[in-house]
Amino acid sequence: MKTSMLFILLSLGVHLPALAEATSTAPKAKAPAQTELFSTAPSLQKSRSCFSGPFQSYDSYIAFRLKMAKNRPNFSEAKLRAQLPQADYEGFIQKLDCQEFVYKVGDVPVIGFMIKPKQISGKAPVVIYNRGGNAGYGQLVFGFVMHELMPIAEQGFVVIASNYRGPHNWGKPAVMNAGADEFGGAELADVKALLPIIQGMKQADASRLAMWGHSRGGMMTYMLAKSMPELKTIVVGAGATDLAKELEIRPAMEKVFEARIPNYSSNKAAALAERSVLLWPEQLPADLPILIQHGDQDKQVSVRNAEQLALKLKELKHPHQLLIYPGADHGFNPVRAKAQQDMINWLKRYLG
Repeated sequence: MKTSMLFILLSLGVHLPALAEATSTAPKAKAPAQTELFSTAPSLQKSRSCFSGPFQSYDSYIAFRLKMAKNRPNFSEAKLRAQLPQADYEGFIQKLDCQEFVYKVGDVPVIGFMIKPKQISGKAPVVIYNRGGNAGYGQLVFGFVMHELMPIAEQGFVVIASNYRGPHNWGKPAVMNAGADEFGGAELADVKALLPIIQGMKQADASRLAMWGHSRGGMMTYMLAKSMPELKTIVVGAGATDLAKELEIRPAMEKVFEARIPNYSSNKAAALAERSVLLWPEQLPADLPILIQHGDQDKQVSVRNAEQLALKLKELKHPHQLLIYPGADHGFNPVRAKAQQDMINWLKRYLG
């Protein structure tokens, strides 16, 4: 599929309203019947097809995108249709089951996405995706799911992801007990809580489980790998491995840390170390294969994060592969297709 960063950015920003209303304290409007729940896990509360509302057909999606971008310069229907051919969009609808869902982590409601092939012979391997960004910035929405996660599911994987706890899931009015994104804190539990949902899926093979994270999601992937022996492999793209060193390059991140990490001002060194795999690579399961991907022109997370961790892993004789993409930025542009295929090849190698 032909994609561009502009196209992805323009696709962001919309959740399915029925799910947001499902846990809201505001008076509830009558919502369409929900999809049958895709897992028997008690934590799964609501589930609805991603291909609902403005996303139910190619034409309705084009109309929605045009309405959203009506004041944007250099945007046209012809360009949009060229970037996303009708056959590609309809292929996703025909081949994939995509669900946006609400699940509980303790008393905290969280939104997630699940994508899987409609036709599965037996059980399919599973990939947990950890998103980047913080709070509402970088949150999972339909456009991102379509461009980044659906192509992985097309290859025969069940892909499941959390949007992490926080008010960003719900808009206004906010729900009670929405929790807060702690940038590698309490929301680690939101990712772990996907495991019972996976285990409750008839067509998901929980014994063939991988985790994939990008940017901040890569940081969390390393943190989670320490205590998730179920994982057969992990993939990290553009992940920070030493947050204190990164602050020297990108000091603006200090504001994010201050806003998100509890007690940051009085606990800075320990909080950053806890989130920095470069300081504790020996705590990773010794036999866990790791694919590290990074662009050498990444301006958001320095490529040295990947290089230095790879050196540490080499010293530990830890199974890993480092792939650095010349000329690529934080999102692996202009070689996104190659980076995606490299990851797919790795997942097939270790999950079958």
